[in-house]
Amino acid sequence: MGKTITTRLPDDMVEEIERIAEIEKLDKSSVIRRLLNKAIPEWKLEYSLKLYQDKKVSIGKAAELSSISIWEFMEKLSQHKIPINYNLEDLENDLNLVKNL
Repeated sequence: MGKTITTRLPDDMVEEIERIAEIEKLDKSSVIRRLLNKAIPEWKLEYSLKLYQDKKVSIGKAAELSSISIWEFMEKLSQHKIPINYNLEDLENDLNLVKNL
């Protein structure tokens, strides 16, 4: 089983959670878990896109941080209109890796 986390939420947010719980016929904890399950991957992707755009991580590392494949990350880059940072040195490294297979 997981851990319990206690936090204070603004009244309007609690009302939204209660509204969703009523519509979905779920308890508030289940609604919060569902929302977090959706929000955490979104945050990880946004964070990884920013790191990649700022050239702080490679495409492989950014994909890993996002918990998605490199191909999926490349698609996200395209969707966000972020150019792929791939230079001659990267190509040489990739070619050396392929040669050593």
